Amino acid sequence: MIKFQNQFTQLMKSIFFVILIVCIASCSDKDSSEDLLQNEAYWKVSSTVGSATGSSAIIITGNPGVKWQAEITGNSPWCSFSYNNYNGTAIKKSGEIEGGDALNVLYVYYPANTGKDQRQANITFTFEGQQPLTFSLVQLAKDQQNVPPFKRWAELPADKVNPNYQYVTHYALLNNQTVRNYSLCFDKTKKAALWVAYPLHSCYIGNLGRTDAWAYDPIIPQNVQPDLTRSYKSPYDRGHQLPSADRTSVKEMNAQTFYFSNMTPQLNRLNQDMWANLESFVRTKRCSDTLYVVTGAYFGNNATTTDGAGQKVPLPSNYYKVLLRTKNGNTGKAIKDCSPDELISIGFWVEQKSYGNIQPPTSICTTVADIESKTGFTFFPDVDASVKKQNSPSMWGLN
Repeated sequence: MIKFQNQFTQLMKSIFFVILIVCIASCSDKDSSEDLLQNEAYWKVSSTVGSATGSSAIIITGNPGVKWQAEITGNSPWCSFSYNNYNGTAIKKSGEIEGGDALNVLYVYYPANTGKDQRQANITFTFEGQQPLTFSLVQLAKDQQNVPPFKRWAELPADKVNPNYQYVTHYALLNNQTVRNYSLCFDKTKKAALWVAYPLHSCYIGNLGRTDAWAYDPIIPQNVQPDLTRSYKSPYDRGHQLPSADRTSVKEMNAQTFYFSNMTPQLNRLNQDMWANLESFVRTKRCSDTLYVVTGAYFGNNATTTDGAGQKVPLPSNYYKVLLRTKNGNTGKAIKDCSPDELISIGFWVEQKSYGNIQPPTSICTTVADIESKTGFTFFPDVDASVKKQNSPSMWGLN
């Protein structure tokens, strides 16, 4: 009996020892994986800047102590890692990620571009033990508008010449390719975009949260933009035209949705309720062929409010959205190559008022042609007129 008890005791000790080793190993693996962060670097605001002197910032995040180095490459570097030093001696920089509340930022300084053409600089950024990253910084020439030919992309409205309009396209890196984020028509007299046009596809949707990177649009003169470092006077929100939630796969893309040029003073109980529900509804209609969206603001009266600095700004009387896509969503064809029978469109005309926290009602549905007549813009110019006369909410899942 004593011998059996001794054997049993030794057996229990052995089992306890094995369990202890497994637990220690398991906890060690868990702790190390939780402590290990992903080293990242990304533009804080934009990779495209205006012609004036300024600076851009690359945000660096990751594990404290990890070393990094950066170099501006090219035959004639015109920007620098040192303020007001453009003689080619400050094109390399190195450091390491600091922990705690330290702000890990690499500033890139650039002088005014007085030439007739835009210019580009490439920045190679390398974390120790990782593959190099390449950042491109594009500086526009004076008075340059960086929108491609207006019929190149399906979402772009037709060009409309007006000395108060500035057309802008914002680009970002997605899957190692420079792609368009969105385009806009900014009215300097309204301090707002009259329309914002963008493609909506699953490649733009990820798991990122809001960056809340509120900033002036670096391409539009600051003095014609509203000051929205704080919100408009209550009860108006800083209402996105391109929603932040439509750009959650890349931080630079999301940050660009917080440009002041993408904002209008929108009644908080519209912005946070029915309008937000409309934005969510539109996201569900993206498809493999791409959903093309134009969101806009219409100024039908002389109402005003004030921006975050107390300056007077016009107040939109209405908002609108126009949508275009293929019916089955998976044709693999460009819009211009589709027949009218293969396409569907719809418009939404929304008053600046509280509708309550409801789903988009069919009463706001209309035709693209109707919104063209109201705003004076021509949307989806490559599409047959019959497509733009459609108003069938049920085809879009609205009843």
